Amino acid sequence: MEATQEQARSESVVGRLARESWRAIFETASRTTLLDEESVMRLRRIQMVGALGVIGHPLYFVIWSYIFPQPYENIWLRLVCTALFVPLLFASSLSHKRWLPAYALFAITVGMPFAFIFFYLENHASLVWAESVIIAVVVLYHFNSAFATIALVAGAAGAFGLFAVAGHSMAGIPWDSLLLQIPILAFVIAVLVVIKLDRQLMIEQKRRGMAVALATVAHELRTPLTSLTMTANALKGRLPTALDPASPQRDGLLQAIGRLQADLAHVNSSIELLVANSKDPHSARQELFEVGRTLHDSIERFPFEPAYQDVVKIEVVEPALVMGNAQLFELVITNLTKNALEAIKRAGKGDIRIRCDIRADGIHVLFRDTGPGVPPQVLARMFQPFFSYPAHRGTGIGLAFCRDVLRSWEASISCQSVEHEFTEFDLAFPHPKG
Repeated sequence: MEATQEQARSESVVGRLARESWRAIFETASRTTLLDEESVMRLRRIQMVGALGVIGHPLYFVIWSYIFPQPYENIWLRLVCTALFVPLLFASSLSHKRWLPAYALFAITVGMPFAFIFFYLENHASLVWAESVIIAVVVLYHFNSAFATIALVAGAAGAFGLFAVAGHSMAGIPWDSLLLQIPILAFVIAVLVVIKLDRQLMIEQKRRGMAVALATVAHELRTPLTSLTMTANALKGRLPTALDPASPQRDGLLQAIGRLQADLAHVNSSIELLVANSKDPHSARQELFEVGRTLHDSIERFPFEPAYQDVVKIEVVEPALVMGNAQLFELVITNLTKNALEAIKRAGKGDIRIRCDIRADGIHVLFRDTGPGVPPQVLARMFQPFFSYPAHRGTGIGLAFCRDVLRSWEASISCQSVEHEFTEFDLAFPHPKG
């Protein structure tokens, strides 16, 4: 017995040390782990373009000057472009700097379309530089289309301006070759845009695939849930006769079984609702339900860890009826609660306050946590499907699901946040008609 207790204590110590080690690793990890997946990929693209510029400009100066000499090269322009690309190598470390997006746009504009088009003009539209300009366009349109278009237009305008300032007349511009190049560039840009549209179609296919996967998982879960329900029913039928009526544990066991039955029924109905609404939330039955009672039911059912049992405070001024589906609304609140708890755990501080306000424009449920908050660039994309923050910390469908459900009731959800202070969701319902 003592050996067993000692082993349990040892395992507890080991588990605590493992958790503390993992927490230390997490806290000292790169800041990019606190960014969403797309932001991480954007920073990596910036870093890769920075590496291409830092290596490519000096390398190709040597190639076009000494190995395959071209009519025109400029060491000073190459050095300026190389210097501009150096900070881009540290984009991940500088991700918290507000000036980084503007600087990246400026550096890439100067180092690619501006420099390449200027060299194209100075080299009399040679084949080498015509192909180089096309490559620059391909690299640009791996970024956001607006970013790429601004860089291309600004870079071209700057290159023509510098060409004129360098003492060339309009007659010095290789118009014939330039006009031939424009349709080719337009076709390349069109192809790149189509590829991006194809990516959006893939995202939509992913959404449909997740709906099918959800239906499959639900099908597999129904059998064990049915078995558990039958077991709970059998226990409730036999325990009263098996236990001494005077036993102090009898009532507690019966209450626990009742809670188990209620939870199993709720899980079954939630699965049915999720499957029914994975494609169209409008298919769920709508009726008037009382917001305050549904809020309390959702929080009571949530599986809080012991340390977070009292983290939620609900403030409901007066009863308020809204049109929708109570069980789906519970799933919305459950999702918001889960996200808020994860944020609070990351920050190591905070609580959750839920308030219901009846206003002239409708009934508002305000869900606020005082955890770490989110930065503005994340807030702007909060409800985008498959967007998760931090990166790789979920499927990214929870908030999109909440938005779609509320929209199906002619309600809405919005979010405001101040980084390091709070995040607040406003669930706005219209007043019931009639």
